[in-house]
Amino acid sequence: MELDLGKSLIENIKKIANENLIDKIVLFGSRARGDNRKNSDIDLAVYCSKESKDESKIYFEFEDIETLFKLDIIFIKESTDKKLIENIQREGVVLYEREQQ
Repeated sequence: MELDLGKSLIENIKKIANENLIDKIVLFGSRARGDNRKNSDIDLAVYCSKESKDESKIYFEFEDIETLFKLDIIFIKESTDKKLIENIQREGVVLYEREQQ
């Protein structure tokens, strides 16, 4: 499936993930399903590792990415709504996954 995100945005997402020891980033929502509108936001599920840096620092790094679209960042934790997690697992597109050491 062709993602309507742009190569530069995906590269920036991967760079932030790599620098912050993030385990996985998944695109979900309308852009993952392919039924987005021209101005739809970009929904990202961020799975942090135990070694990941501070979530607020990571959030602001995503906010600093220059894009025409709003980034909606969700950090996945044990307390995250189970239905949301199921939805992300069902429709999500993995943009980044850290290699296990």
